[in-house]
Amino acid sequence: MIGLSTTTSNLAVMLGVVALVCWMAAGFAAVLGTKEEIRHADTGGFSEYVASGLAALGLSAVLAMGAVLVFAR
Repeated sequence: MIGLSTTTSNLAVMLGVVALVCWMAAGFAAVLGTKEEIRHADTGGFSEYVASGLAALGLSAVLAMGAVLVFAR
């Protein structure tokens, strides 16, 4: 991180935190969906959409963080 301003470093850290929180929430949604699927013997379609959406949001945050770090130099 040599040569990066404090604002750029903070933005990269914030995007990394957003990615981590999204992936943790996606895992939590997947676990809850599995619990509901076992309990009601049906597919947990909504939890699959939520988990997939949160995982995609986390991936886009990681890509944005990489872009900030690469293009901020």
